[in-house]
Amino acid sequence: MMKNAITTLVAALLFAMVIAGGASAQQYQQWNNPDQQAAADKAAADTRLQDIVDRLNALIDKAGKSRAADPQFLRDLRDLAQGYDRPWRIQLLSDDFKDGDYTRGPQWTVTAGKYWIENGWGLRSAVKAEAAPAPEQKPLSGKEAVGAIFGQILQQALDPEGRSSGGGSTSTVINATAIQTRLTMTNAFAIDVEFYSGAAQGRLEIGPYQGTPSGGDRAQCYALAYAPGGELELLRVSGRGTSVIDRAQAPVKLEDKKFHRLEWTRRQDGAMSVAIDGKEILAATDLGFQDNFDGLRMVNRGGDYIFKQLNVYGTR
Repeated sequence: MMKNAITTLVAALLFAMVIAGGASAQQYQQWNNPDQQAAADKAAADTRLQDIVDRLNALIDKAGKSRAADPQFLRDLRDLAQGYDRPWRIQLLSDDFKDGDYTRGPQWTVTAGKYWIENGWGLRSAVKAEAAPAPEQKPLSGKEAVGAIFGQILQQALDPEGRSSGGGSTSTVINATAIQTRLTMTNAFAIDVEFYSGAAQGRLEIGPYQGTPSGGDRAQCYALAYAPGGELELLRVSGRGTSVIDRAQAPVKLEDKKFHRLEWTRRQDGAMSVAIDGKEILAATDLGFQDNFDGLRMVNRGGDYIFKQLNVYGTR
């Protein structure tokens, strides 16, 4: 009897769902995700703005060739248009790591350390500083042992609080991890990264490279270097060494348990801009590299980073 009652209840429930479904189809309208709609509206607005900028640039070029306006006025007009111009319209790379495999589509190659996919988060690399092994001690002769004892007594007398950096200080070794993807990048580019910094130490370097880098060593490249706590530098690494192109004037602290968006652009004339969460942090011009780049590389020197989204755009 209980079985019949359950069967009757299930049948009644199914019938009610059918009736409610018909009623709700008439009562409720289709729901649209407001975030998706906002993104679509922004994309349409950006397209319209870019169309206006393209037409303005064409008119400036035409006026310059026919000498129809003052050259200084045209330069000022072009500078104004450049602030809204986005010449990086060809998507060279796009990866959100949601497929759980960074070795294909696109292919990333680990050249040092370890990287893995953190489910629901993205591509992760975490490095811990390790204590350097103590040097092997050789047995001391009688005279050497006596000398060592007197040396310790003298050191204690000169520095009773033990502030000297010599003797028993412990050093640490930072093991770098590195990952890269082969990619023909135009000299003018836009790199858009959404990432998370989860440790209070370390250093993250990201940027386009030339040649074939290996291990955790710096390649011939541009590199944007971020150190937790606020330091942000734009570097040029060449056969002559490493040069600092620009450095953030104020600390940029990103260890707040949130993802942050990094946008780095470079124009044909070498003008570069770096923005974090829509706010410009660095702006500099460098013509150290004038050829195309061979790929994109990320190096973790002792931190904990997760990369959620990464896009690279180029020019024609």
